[in-house]
Amino acid sequence: MKSMSNNRQEIRPWSPEEEARLLALHDEGMTATELGKRLGRSRQAVYGRLQRFRKQRGRVSRTNGRAFAQWIG
Repeated sequence: MKSMSNNRQEIRPWSPEEEARLLALHDEGMTATELGKRLGRSRQAVYGRLQRFRKQRGRVSRTNGRAFAQWIG
């Protein structure tokens, strides 16, 4: 198992496809630990991304005035 690092250069950004898969699996009731194993991410990375989505819920983009894609229907 790889050790985790706090080096920001080693952090892999989330792709839109990974985010969609994360949300779909989360809706199925998987825990952050299970999601991390399935997606090849740490539990902390999964939890942090889910927290970001919760904060965005109901918000709209400043640039185009539309709801964030993660929460559209």
